[in-house]
This record gives sequence, structure tokens and C-alpha cells, in this order.
Amino acid sequence: MRPAWLVPGLLALALPALGQGSALERGRLIEGLECRSDPTQTYTLFLPRAYAPERPSPALIVLDPRGRSVHAAEHFREAAEEYGWILLSSNDSRSDTSSDPNIRALRALWPEAQGRYAADPKRTYLAGFSGTAKFAWAIARQAEGVAGVIASGAGWEPRHFDERFSVPSFGTAGDTDFNYTPMREVHATLLEWGSPQRLEIFEGAHTWMPAALAREAIEWMEVQAIKEGLRPKDEALVARLLKQDLARAAELEAAGRVLEAQRRYTAAADTFENVAPVTTARREAARLEALPATRNLVDEERRWDEYEQSTWRLHQAAYAELRGAEPPFRTALFTVRFRVGELQDHARAEGYEGVVGRRLLQTLATNAGYYLSRELRRQGEHARAVVALSVATEASPETPYLWYNLACARARSGSRGAALDALEKAVALGVSNRELIASDADLESLRDEARFQALLASLDDAGPIPR
Repeated sequence: MRPAWLVPGLLALALPALGQGSALERGRLIEGLECRSDPTQTYTLFLPRAYAPERPSPALIVLDPRGRSVHAAEHFREAAEEYGWILLSSNDSRSDTSSDPNIRALRALWPEAQGRYAADPKRTYLAGFSGTAKFAWAIARQAEGVAGVIASGAGWEPRHFDERFSVPSFGTAGDTDFNYTPMREVHATLLEWGSPQRLEIFEGAHTWMPAALAREAIEWMEVQAIKEGLRPKDEALVARLLKQDLARAAELEAAGRVLEAQRRYTAAADTFENVAPVTTARREAARLEALPATRNLVDEERRWDEYEQSTWRLHQAAYAELRGAEPPFRTALFTVRFRVGELQDHARAEGYEGVVGRRLLQTLATNAGYYLSRELRRQGEHARAVVALSVATEASPETPYLWYNLACARARSGSRGAALDALEKAVALGVSNRELIASDADLESLRDEARFQALLASLDDAGPIPR
């Protein structure tokens, strides 16, 4: 089965036989392998210990938004070993750019999975985070052969809500992820369409799902494969996974998290419908839904979701105001426009109010400190970018790359002393790449400053690069 997005005949390329991966070590991540169809594309491979070239295995192609192949594959490694999945994790996938790098990576990895290794052509899955999750969904819409999508911290393009999506989708998002609401919108639509879906929320910001949820994603795909007849029925496996799901719901209720427990019971019932008895799951979900405490939590969530949406609209207006403002640009004015102090107060609160406050601050930091500031700096609007980045550092003061980019914008706008202040703050928070700082053209105006030279002297030759 050849996906439509592959160039014609790609899977039929005459590639040298390598015994379907038989010579490669099992049970560990193997880094730096080159794709046979395109050696410029490299990846990290995991073959489970039970891998046998003569027996097709499920395969998961993992696309990280920064090409961190080992980091991304590590989330899925233990579950892949247990359930016999092959992992191929790209070094060349990207987010916040055009889709071209991801198309090229996937065009190279797909025949690698199904030609070099014994990947089951009916059970090849895509996993992505942020922009690469959005890409995975888009590919699954237009391609034959994608068995399911595992997505973390992402949303759809608006046009995708107009066309039904039927490929199984397991989605996750951190509760303070700026893509939390877009992910919920995706899964609400899938639920409305009756498409196979499951959404799990974890405590955290914009990041890959934890390994525990990556395991749940693979287990959920195993159940979907049984439902679709893509793997033999396994009553023992289904019974174990259902029992596990119900136990997790009971643990949530015992911890006082009744709304989360109710939602997990509902998700368990939907997951195992038609393959196992779900009477208990349905009964427990209904019992919890009827509790006054659950109804109060639903009302609280709705109220703060409405606040979040109204604040988001206010922020959009403030972004437009900053783009069109006349100089001089006053950071304090825009800090008020974005209601940073109010959001910080909410972020310190208990319950869902605090979650929404923290999520709005993270969303503001990302939109102002990354997307808007990048747009303004590309236009040469460095003074406006300083305001956007200053607001972002107020919203997320412990984020190193925001301070580093603020230093660059201030240096470009001629504020050398303030630029050095921001650069020192970035270094104090962990930016330590001496080579980058020494060569960054944005910091050219600081080269002869004694503080800059002293800062360089304190750094290592290499270190993390701000993103």
C-alpha cells in the first residue's frame, strides 16, 4: 500500500537487501542511520527484542519539531519493546517552517520502514508534537496507509474542521500548554463525528507527552487494531488493558479528582466498546457525572474557559495595537494592555483558575516572545520587538531564550546597557553557548563592552542554543 503523498514508484526503488534489519541490534536505540532512498535523511531506530524479519511488526514513525530523534523516541521505547513495535525517529523533521522538511523526511522514512525493515504495511503509524503533529494529521488525511496518529500539543488548520477525519487519533496536551485549547477543539470535533479518538491531559506545558501516556497511546492503538481487524483478537490483552484503565479512574476518584475520573471512565467505555464489557465503566461515569462536586467543577471549568477565550481576544487586539503603534513604544503600557499582573494573580490561585492563569501566561510568552517578536525582527522593527519580548519575559521570567532574544532586540535597537542586562539574565538562567554568543550578529554592538567580554570569559565553548 503506497501513500498518495509519496513520489510515484518510491517504494519500488531497488534498494540493497539488508536482511530486513536482521543484522541490527535489538532492544536499544541506534542513532545516525541513513535512509537508503535519501542518505541526507537520518534517523534513530529501535527494533524490539522480539523483532523477526519474517514477521511484520507495527511501526511508528516519530517526527520531532526540532529533529531530536533520540529524545522523541525515548518516550515510546519501553512500550515499543513490550508490544513489539519498530520505531524510526527522524533527525530532520521541523516545526515553525514550511512542510517541506517533513515531507522529505517522511518520503525517506516510509520506504525505510516497509522496505528495510519488516513493518506491517497496514499498521504504520505517525507520531508528532506541535507542528509535526499538525503535519501528521494532514498527511493522514490525504494518504492511504497511515493506521493512526499519536499527537501531542497541537491543533488543526481551520480548513480541516470542514472535512471528516476518520483515522484513529490519540491526542495529549499539557494543562498549561498554549495548544491545550486547540487540542480539545480537535477532539471535540472528532467525538462529534464519531471518529476513533481519545484525549488525555497531563500536568505540564508545551512538550511531548510523558512516557506513561506514550505507552497508553500505543496500547490504545493496539485496541483500535483489534477493532479494525488489523491484528488477531486477544481477549487477555483487552481484559488487562480495560482493568488497567478502570484502576486509573478509581485512583483519580480516590485522590479527589472526580471530574478527571469521570472522563477517564467515559474514555475507557468508548475505547473498549464492542471488544469487552463496558457496563462498569459506563455506570461509574454516570455516577460521577451526577455528583454535585462534578457538576460544580464542570461549571468552574466552563467559566474559566470563557475567561480564557475573552482574554485571548483581548491579546489579539493588543498584538495588532503593537504592530501599528507610533513611537515611542512604552513597555509598561503594553504590560497593562496584556493584563500581565492580573494573569499572574490568577496563576497563583488554586484549582482550574490557577491552571488557566498559568496557561494564558505561557500562551502570551509564546505568541509575543516567539511568533510576534520573530515577525517584527524580520521586518527590522527591533524597537517593537523589544516591547513584545519585554512583555514575554514578564509573563514567563524563567525562560532563558526570551531573555536572550530580548538582549538581541535591545542590541539591535541601540540599547546596549539594557541588552547586556538581558544577556546576563539569559546566562544566569542557563544560556551558556559561548560560540553562539560570540558570533551572533545581533550582538555585534556589544562586542567591545567590558561586561560582554567578561560574560564570554565565564562561558564554556559549547552549550545549549536558545530556542
